[in-house]
Amino acid sequence: MAADARARRTLRTVLAITFLASIGTGVYWHGLSFVARHAYGYEQVHTLVLYAVLGLLYAVAAFAAAGLVRRVACVASPRSVLASVLAAQCAVAPLPVLLPGELPLWISAAGVTVLSAVMWPLVESFLGSGLHGPDMRRAVSQFNLTWMPAVALPMFAMAPLVEHHATWTLAFVSVACGGALLATPLLPTHPRPHDDAAAAGHVTDRYPALLRCARTLLPVSYLLAAALSPIVPYRLAEVGVEPVWQTPATATWMLARVAAVGLMLALPSWHGRWGPLGLAATALVGGFALVVVGPSIASMLVGFAVFGAGLGVVYTAALYYALAVHRADVDAGGTHEALIGLGYGGGPLLALVGVGLGGGPAIALVVAGTGLAAAAWAFTPWRAGRRRGSAGRIGGGDPGTGPTP
Repeated sequence: MAADARARRTLRTVLAITFLASIGTGVYWHGLSFVARHAYGYEQVHTLVLYAVLGLLYAVAAFAAAGLVRRVACVASPRSVLASVLAAQCAVAPLPVLLPGELPLWISAAGVTVLSAVMWPLVESFLGSGLHGPDMRRAVSQFNLTWMPAVALPMFAMAPLVEHHATWTLAFVSVACGGALLATPLLPTHPRPHDDAAAAGHVTDRYPALLRCARTLLPVSYLLAAALSPIVPYRLAEVGVEPVWQTPATATWMLARVAAVGLMLALPSWHGRWGPLGLAATALVGGFALVVVGPSIASMLVGFAVFGAGLGVVYTAALYYALAVHRADVDAGGTHEALIGLGYGGGPLLALVGVGLGGGPAIALVVAGTGLAAAAWAFTPWRAGRRRGSAGRIGGGDPGTGPTP
């Protein structure tokens, strides 16, 4: 009973840290394009370059996160590393508010990006440690239902400031990460050990194939999201949306993502099945295309909603399968976040190709075409299993057992 109480306290602390730190993530990943446009006069191309650099930095740092934790293990616990990362974010985030010119913006954005890439694998390791099966799925859903609304909050808070005082919004990061830092002493010094025997009973022989599919769709989903972030301010202006309403309109896809995760929590039979991933892949590509080429704000909002639902399903599945198959190791979270970083970097690069080909529909064609091809390739494990007669029809099968004979 004492162990259960400690587990519940750890989860509550992880969720509190997640909520606060995610506010900072929302500012930098989803609000930075508005800051770049309104405070620094960035054109679309310059914003795409900024996002491409940040995405690639995030991927490299996330891949290195587990190695960093292991190298400093003799002098610092995972909890201490997490606290140090949060403190550093507090320091670097407000540089554009304090110093003039573009250089502080780049230093701040790069610093927060690298630090976030180390922070999130650590948080995810504490989240999934010692949990299995339904308990882990609930924890992952609660985690997603915590960070997803949190990243949307800055889009509303920024609205009255973005046109004339955009850089002030970056100070939100320091306040939020400072609050998260205050919560870290409530965590154990190390994530709880994972019971391999208990975990084995909840991981079927279909899970590795589902993980490969979800891990392919994950960078695809963020590739599409990252291509949207620098484009959306200009698309919303094209359809006549005033600046004060642009960030709340953008939050539509974030709210739809929350709704999708809530549905997955209410319908736990999604795990072990191919159907949810197939629907999510379709929603990602279709929603993205509608946002980029939709002729009105109404069509863009529909596209945002469809796209956000696809993002929610892919993210939840990818994180759950990663933690379940790899026993909640920091490496599992590091790979998960690194794949997100590859998407964050690749999306703006593809959008730049589309801009070079004429922008607008060309961006949709290049990015959505690449996303569609990658999404189709993601289902190679399902097709291979079907050929072997072991995967059954898409969406079928008992999620609590191995592959359908």
